[in-house]
Amino acid sequence: MSISPFNLFALPLSLLIGKRYTVLGSLVIFIACNIWSGEASDYYSLRNSRIVGGLAGGLVEALGPIIVAETFPTHQLGRAMVVYVGFLAAGSAIGPMVAGAVGVSLGSWRWYLRILTIATGLNLFGSILMLPETTHDIEELDAAQPRPGSSPVAEPKPTSTSVEDICISSPAGTTTGEISPASFRKEYISRSFSSEFMPMKWKEMGLSLVRPLQLLMAPQVLVTVYIFGLTIGWTVIISILIAITYAQPPLLWNSRSIGLLNVGSLIGLLIGLPVGGYLADLLFIRSTKGRTQEPNPRSRLPMMLVGGIASPLGCIILGHGLQNPVHWIVVCVGWSLLAFGLTGSANVLLTYSVNTMPSRAGDIGVLVNVMKNCLAFGVSYSAISWMNGMGPLKQFATMAGLLWLGYFLVIPVWVWSKSIVRRSAVYAR
Repeated sequence: MSISPFNLFALPLSLLIGKRYTVLGSLVIFIACNIWSGEASDYYSLRNSRIVGGLAGGLVEALGPIIVAETFPTHQLGRAMVVYVGFLAAGSAIGPMVAGAVGVSLGSWRWYLRILTIATGLNLFGSILMLPETTHDIEELDAAQPRPGSSPVAEPKPTSTSVEDICISSPAGTTTGEISPASFRKEYISRSFSSEFMPMKWKEMGLSLVRPLQLLMAPQVLVTVYIFGLTIGWTVIISILIAITYAQPPLLWNSRSIGLLNVGSLIGLLIGLPVGGYLADLLFIRSTKGRTQEPNPRSRLPMMLVGGIASPLGCIILGHGLQNPVHWIVVCVGWSLLAFGLTGSANVLLTYSVNTMPSRAGDIGVLVNVMKNCLAFGVSYSAISWMNGMGPLKQFATMAGLLWLGYFLVIPVWVWSKSIVRRSAVYAR
């Protein structure tokens, strides 16, 4: 739960010290908390270390969408965003697998936290070298956003359907001109090891805490938050119920065997990568074949159809699997289908929202992460009593129905996309 509040503080801190130093600072705190957790002498010390560590972790994940939007051009946005979503979700699959294997093999849960400390340290080292400040002039971001009633500027039409054979202006204002090694080195040093890109915007910090809530009035953002939150929330429920179901008699699985069930969700995430990334971008690029020759963000949305069917169906299969847990392969298949919805469809909707409001990508990222973390925390308390009260089959059927409701809401977003984008442009500044 401690992750959620600091999702909200990610943007205010980036307005003060920049995104690079916000990420680096949070990683340093997270490493310190992992060391603290690994050496904790009692429950209260362990609990407090995880709370503080969660606060640091909330800063990193919320900045992902804005960094992606500032770094990649629009025709690569789907592929870039799906990598962010994939790694964000893969942590919940790889973590239990590694934790179970380490706990059984080394005989102590502390070793998992020590290994996690080393991995996070490598991440910090890589970020110091390869994560320069990505901030660009906000006017460049706004220039890429169509104004209500204005005539869009036609973009060059690609000569083929290849996703690489296109040159579209991006929110980051990237150019195709040659950059000399000296200029590149100077820019790298300036953005990585100087205070030049530390905005120090004290007056804007307070407003940036509440600005994300404004975007809940935009239908595309509201649906994105709903689908993301539910999919992550249901994934958390599954993790809890599977651990309890398979650890109890008569199955009595150890933590390593239970952790390996997460292979199903990992496979689903991997299968969804090209669907929500490459194929969605391909549809976006092919939309330039129209008379206006202008890429249409709405063109990515049909790619959600596969995930919109598969992900809720995975919930129903999971309900059947947990009804008779001896058939563990059924649980793995259901979990794989549910996880596919994150990278294969929910990512498409996130990309669409960011594409229609590039200057508010950071606020969209904050909303998505706050919702998913709050919902995951909430359902973790009710998961067991919910299943005991109505049984796994009815429980997961209800979960599937709520998820299908979210996907049905995508239909009006797709049909009235032009009107929605025009009306929500008032929030894009």
